[in-house]
Amino acid sequence: MNRRDFLQYASLVPLAGMAPGAFAAGQGNRPDQILLMVELKGGNDGLNTLIPFRDADYHRARPTLRVKNGIPLKDNMAMNPYLKKLLPLWKEGNMAWIQGVGYTNPSRSHFHSIDIWETASIKHDETRGWLSRVLPVRQNSVNGIVLGDNNLGPMAGANSSAVAMEDPKTFLRQTKYLNKKGFRPANSSLAHMLNVQNQINTAAKELGRIHNGKRSPVRFPPSHFGRKLEQVTQMIINGMDTPVYKVSLEGFDTHASQVDQHNNLMNHLGGGLQAFSEAMKRAGLWNNVMVITYSEFGRRVAENNSGGTDHGSAAPHFAIGGRVRGGLYGKQPSLNPDKLHDGDLIHTVDFREVYATLAQRWWRRPNPWEKQFRPIPFV
Repeated sequence: MNRRDFLQYASLVPLAGMAPGAFAAGQGNRPDQILLMVELKGGNDGLNTLIPFRDADYHRARPTLRVKNGIPLKDNMAMNPYLKKLLPLWKEGNMAWIQGVGYTNPSRSHFHSIDIWETASIKHDETRGWLSRVLPVRQNSVNGIVLGDNNLGPMAGANSSAVAMEDPKTFLRQTKYLNKKGFRPANSSLAHMLNVQNQINTAAKELGRIHNGKRSPVRFPPSHFGRKLEQVTQMIINGMDTPVYKVSLEGFDTHASQVDQHNNLMNHLGGGLQAFSEAMKRAGLWNNVMVITYSEFGRRVAENNSGGTDHGSAAPHFAIGGRVRGGLYGKQPSLNPDKLHDGDLIHTVDFREVYATLAQRWWRRPNPWEKQFRPIPFV
């Protein structure tokens, strides 16, 4: 490896989980259970996403921000009208809402709280992402792909077999600078880095195959979020041997002028996921895929003086997929001012119950939190 190759290669190292076998790509052996994680970055306002539209306390707390034209679902709850493209999935029984998701003594710090969500550890005694503790490290495969972010998040860890990239084209353009020759050095100081280079080359070869493979006939929204979902779709339908994908939708830190901003985000979310679900159905893969949302926290119950909402605690999240058991799960937290904690909702479902569900009921893997947190039957 010459000096130029080494310097260009070194910039790729953060894109990879530094584990043997992490970049040994599969050969079209698509997993039967695929998870797409959608991070709602910034702290999504759950009360204006799944709306307790008949709750007088909701209307009193939000005289200007309240959503008046939500789509009624059941049990006095309504879906944000800008998620209307997902309504057919609800009617088909393929959309589950998990209400009141959070954790004890919640943090209002973006960085602190997302770290808790992604490691599943409140004590900060865990450096691995929660998925690294659920999924086994497999040879000749990549366990996870993060698109549009250089942070592996829930897939991070010393034994992670995951890749983070801006997009496949950029990744392939970067990897072309690597020496394509395989290395087996005797020097142990170089062995690890060169082994990772070999793995990156193998992954690039597989991504190259997929990049030139078939495309879904479904038209995706021309947004950044829509493009990422289209890239995930292409990987899945072309047989990428990867059980987890992650994309983000940014802009949910709505401290001011929230109405138009949040409505626009809901529109992007609903439109993008409707296209993704349609693409999976046309490919005959809808039963093999689940999409689930997460965010570092919800927003405060009361609106602020800037026409927005500040950092809060619990919030609803949803899952969609062909094997999802649709409905409302968990209990909507009380909005009664006497039953709030410093203006925040008190969670009714611990987020690790959601993770336990994915581990145990989706992948049929051991539940790392079995002693404390049991699965929810939304799958």
